[in-house]
Formats: sequence, C-alpha cells, structure tokens
Amino acid sequence: MTTAALVDDHPVFRQGLKLLFELHGDPRVVAETSLPHEAVEMVRKSRPDVVLLDLVFPDGVSGVSVAHELLRRNPAERILFVSMVKDAARVADALESGALGYATKDQSAEDLVEAVRTVAAGRSYLAATLESDRIEAQRKALRESPRLGNLGSLTARERQIFDMTVAGLTAAAIGQKLSISRRTVETHRARILSKLGVHSAAELVRIAARAGML
Repeated sequence: MTTAALVDDHPVFRQGLKLLFELHGDPRVVAETSLPHEAVEMVRKSRPDVVLLDLVFPDGVSGVSVAHELLRRNPAERILFVSMVKDAARVADALESGALGYATKDQSAEDLVEAVRTVAAGRSYLAATLESDRIEAQRKALRESPRLGNLGSLTARERQIFDMTVAGLTAAAIGQKLSISRRTVETHRARILSKLGVHSAAELVRIAARAGML
C-alpha cells in the first residue's frame, strides 16, 4: 500500500483527504502537519512514499521553500503539490522546485488517488484542468531568464526569506516567524540580493511579479 504524508494548514481539507483515501483503501496517511516548518522532521520520521504539499501557507510561507528543503535532505523525495492555485506561473515555479506532480483541490476523489499513485511510482503528474502548454512555457522562461532562473540557486532558507520578503514582511517579522535573529535574516537577504543580481527588496518584488508569484 502507498503511504502518504500531508502538509496543509487546513485541518478540514486534511481530514477530508484521509476519509477519501480510507474509502478507496489507498494510500494510507502515516503523518500530517499544518505547520510547514515541521514538514522536514515529520517526513524524516514517517518516511512516506509521497508527500502531499500545499503551495500557500500563512505569513508568506510558500510550499516551494518546503519542497526545496525536503529535496535538499533527500533528493529522491517524491512530492505532489495539492493546491487551489491554478496560475500557470506559480504552478511552473512549484514544479521547478523538483516536485513530481501538481494536483488541484477541486479534482475528483478518483483523480487525487491516481495523482498520488502516479507520483509514488516516480512518474510526473499534472492535473488535466491545468494549462500544460502555458505551464511548460513558464518553466522554460524560469530556466532561461538570468534572474528568474537564479531563483533555483537559493537555498531552502533563502527561498523562505525571499517569499516572506515579497509578501511584505520586515526582517524583524521574518526573524520572529523563523525563530532567528533579525541580523541573520539580513545576512540571508544580502545573499539573496547578490544571487539575483539586484540591490533592494523592491527589486525582489519585481522579480516575483515577473515570475507570476504575486
């Protein structure tokens, strides 16, 4: 039987997924959390076949940064994004993190089960309702644009801070959310600016806007 771990901040959705999977007899949920910062340790302990990951969390945290960290720890991790977000640019950004699949929360029960099984088998999956041609074009743009492509060079922590910065959080607020000092946040932010070839938080926002992340 396929095993799955859930990372989603909506408890009603997680409960619904578990009931859905129980009715189908597969997959079996072995761990779950609503907190993205708990995901890495939870996955390490539970060792699921597939991680089902939301794309958007409160306070500007992106599932993309969680995916980067999971894959940094275990490059073989099989990740399926499950989100209400259907924008081609944001789906492309999610898949460029190294995730194998992207499903949407409004798909049928049968489709979601199939998505999990497909990713568990090591194959790519994209919800049929998504615009595959536009998503592929956006993925190509991310790889070919010097600054947008460099988003992939950010570490998991840098990507967290990038996402929170473009969401409007101050260094102090980011530090509080991540339990690190403001000075550490500013050090990470300086590295982000250097890697992306820009000089201010405002320019980071423009990069995010061009990538369709806002």
